Amino acid sequence: MKLGRALAIVAITSAGFITPVQAEWNPSRPIRIVVPYPPGGASDVAARSMSDRLGQELGQPVVVENRPGAGGIVGTDLVFRADPDGYTLLLGASDAISIAPHLQPNLTRYEPGEFIPVAPVNQVTTVLVTRSDLGVKTTAELLKLAKDRQLTYASWGNGSLGHVSAEAFRAASKIDLLNVPYQGAAPAAQSVLAGQVDLMFMPGPLWLSFRDRVVSLGVASNTPFEGLPSLTSQGVRTDVVIWQGILAPPNTPMGIVDRLHAAFTKVLEEPQMKERFVKTGSIPLSLSQKAFASMVRADITRWQKGLADLNIKPQ
Repeated sequence: MKLGRALAIVAITSAGFITPVQAEWNPSRPIRIVVPYPPGGASDVAARSMSDRLGQELGQPVVVENRPGAGGIVGTDLVFRADPDGYTLLLGASDAISIAPHLQPNLTRYEPGEFIPVAPVNQVTTVLVTRSDLGVKTTAELLKLAKDRQLTYASWGNGSLGHVSAEAFRAASKIDLLNVPYQGAAPAAQSVLAGQVDLMFMPGPLWLSFRDRVVSLGVASNTPFEGLPSLTSQGVRTDVVIWQGILAPPNTPMGIVDRLHAAFTKVLEEPQMKERFVKTGSIPLSLSQKAFASMVRADITRWQKGLADLNIKPQ
């Protein structure tokens, strides 16, 4: 018998049982990556930056599909209920996976811990910006103005990165801020440009597109970004960073997960892809599938405590 003609290879396990070794999974039709936010945001930029190259690696087109709503909950729930066959994936992030379930339990019908983490993509922080005509040029001037009147900030929903960044800033500086939520980071940014709200914690990738039209004051993480100082270095202790990564529906077979992890990792570790992510304002992440799964579980637990410390209550 020629092994090359066999449909499955038989292996003898250490326990003495004979089990079939499955052939490597390869997709036979297009794969879609669901981005649970509108076009133009950090997640959308990340997905579209790698989709063409992933299609080449997997031998099938990889299509990005935006499914915004409820701060990422709608699209996330869609993938949670999709068939676990490798053809529907989520570009997940801390806000919809680690934060929203704690804050909006009545809307999040999915169990975040049941998703199958496939591969990390990047980390994203935010930049504190104000509308150009607010009349401030520094964080100190903003804090002084906030003592005299209530300021508004744009976010993309309760539990979003923009929301928790602003609330961390509010708690650290002891000022009063009013949240004005939008359907996505891009619409929220447009509201700042139009002068409808006073300020925003804008995701790094989005900030690169709008930095010439806003006043930029500092970064929400402890790492300087594009020459901007951290807010912590300016006396306001704020350290908020989120991850973005590929998640599969619950019960997706590990053979499929392993094949997808290998493809995503290969593409994301290419020098030109890393350079592309850095240029679009994010930090590439590289972890094994198991390490990424551990990171996601730890992040869910971390934010449960963090939200309580910030006194952000469920709705």
